[in-house]
Amino acid sequence: MNERALEQTCRECGRPLSFHDGPHAVRCERCFTEFLAIRDREFLSSYAELGVRSRRIVAETALRAIATESPPHRKVLAMHIMEQYVLAASDVIGLWHALKQRGRMPLMQAVMDFKLDRNAAVAFFQEVATTPGRELLQAIGVPTPEQAAARYPQFPKRDLKDFRKVVGQLLYDLEYTVQPGETAALALAQMAGEGRMGAALVQQSAWLDRVGLRANQVAAMAIDAKRRTINLTAISVDEKKLQQVLTQINAMTRAAENLVYAVLTVYQEEERRAGEIRNGPSG
Repeated sequence: MNERALEQTCRECGRPLSFHDGPHAVRCERCFTEFLAIRDREFLSSYAELGVRSRRIVAETALRAIATESPPHRKVLAMHIMEQYVLAASDVIGLWHALKQRGRMPLMQAVMDFKLDRNAAVAFFQEVATTPGRELLQAIGVPTPEQAAARYPQFPKRDLKDFRKVVGQLLYDLEYTVQPGETAALALAQMAGEGRMGAALVQQSAWLDRVGLRANQVAAMAIDAKRRTINLTAISVDEKKLQQVLTQINAMTRAAENLVYAVLTVYQEEERRAGEIRNGPSG
């Protein structure tokens, strides 16, 4: 039998899959990239509707439950809220990172491959804190409302009004997100890293560092293998402070949702403009 006949082929283009494509590859690399890219819009829409909103939903549910739970359970819920804070930050920073790479790789791939670390967190906080709003929008390929009105003459006035509101809220929430400064960015990166390494919740830490936790605190403990030390992230079960964290989560969630809305609006209006160029203005 011809050995060539046994060679796997790409599901899309039929090109033989070499050993370098992996022993169980379904598509060649080029076809897989195209497969992801043509689904970017549907992915963004679905992700915004459920994925990024889930952080706020879980955090709000945990905060409501804290009032009626026993002290040990309150500590678990407090740490759970902090986990949602890290995930919400990963969502908005990951989306930002992906949108800045738009055209170089599929958005779906960029979002799902993103890992929040020190460099990504600090770069995002610094960029948003020091860059004018107009330039921030330009970085992700979103026009200002004034630019959109000039670029898309057929942009419905009601939709343009909504777009203006969304862009304004987006810039406000991005600025609010980075207000805590670089220290918060580093803390986010540390907590994100601990999550990936499998942090353990501890009731007390005096046996570890001789400092110990207060009665209303809980800590996530993770080993830092590179530095050969142990990181402790202590959280106070203080409802006012946790409410502040929830406010941050809300801002990050809105920012992620509005990033998606703005980009999908641009896609829509670009398609409308292209259609009018091909077919001439309607009516």
